[in-house]
Amino acid sequence: MKEKTFVSAVVYTYNAETLIGDFLRGLDNVLRDKFELYEIVLVNDYSTDNTKAVIKSLASEIHGTLTVLNLAWRHKRELAMLAGTDLAIGDFVYEIESVRQDYDWNLIADLYDKSVTGYDVVYAYPKGVTKAKSKLFYNLLNHLSHLRVDPHTETVKIISRKALNRVLLERGKVRYRKVLYKYCGFPTAYIEYEPSKRIDAGDEMSLMQKISLASDVFIVFSNVGTQIAMLFSTVSLILSLSIGLYAVVTFLTGHTTISGWTTTMLFLAIGFSGLFLVLTVMAKYLSAILIEQRHGSLYTVQSVDKLSNR
Repeated sequence: MKEKTFVSAVVYTYNAETLIGDFLRGLDNVLRDKFELYEIVLVNDYSTDNTKAVIKSLASEIHGTLTVLNLAWRHKRELAMLAGTDLAIGDFVYEIESVRQDYDWNLIADLYDKSVTGYDVVYAYPKGVTKAKSKLFYNLLNHLSHLRVDPHTETVKIISRKALNRVLLERGKVRYRKVLYKYCGFPTAYIEYEPSKRIDAGDEMSLMQKISLASDVFIVFSNVGTQIAMLFSTVSLILSLSIGLYAVVTFLTGHTTISGWTTTMLFLAIGFSGLFLVLTVMAKYLSAILIEQRHGSLYTVQSVDKLSNR
């Protein structure tokens, strides 16, 4: 018996003209076997090949509702998937970040079955594929924040509507869905699978872009900024006070010093102590402003094509 729950599958596509056909047919078949009603939302991230034309040519073969969201320029995965989930209306939403598939189609059904046992977010990740730099990033994030984000790199996930609605309310400029889902505190589960083949999806971001994104995530989702500021401020304050104390002791004991040295040291000690304290307060306020910034358009849609065959 098919599930009566209405689900959405949001799929990221970019220059995938040679892969999208088989992937779309396979996804449509597994969703049709599992659910009575479903929709597929393809996010075309400004592909420069014939991806858009290939999708249109396949529309007549798809049994579910098919929608193609064409972005006005390349937004890359995080913002592109946000656009797709904004459009999706399912009670549960699959997020599929690539049409390069290294898993069996049964995994799609397994994710839903796991979710309805009490988990709002369920990830699927391939065994033994997570890179060392990803583990390092998440371990640092977990250490510097209250979050406990799993370090594995997932390929497919399913999210309940209530969890997705909560995340979509977070309209900050820094979008990192994996951390956002954890940040919202909903029950999370993981499914590990044996990959059928090794896939090199390639890096869509340069090293500097990755460093920039990582630093933004650390600032917004942890208090690393204030911790660093407090550390340097505390050390500098102790040094400044020590110099000031030394200057007072030198003056009171009558040790010979250069004229004006005591006054200069006291001024510098008090001035720098106050400066570091002010910088700490400013860092705290800047951190709060970054966290509270929740406005502005995050993506631009060129067109929405409804290719339903129903």
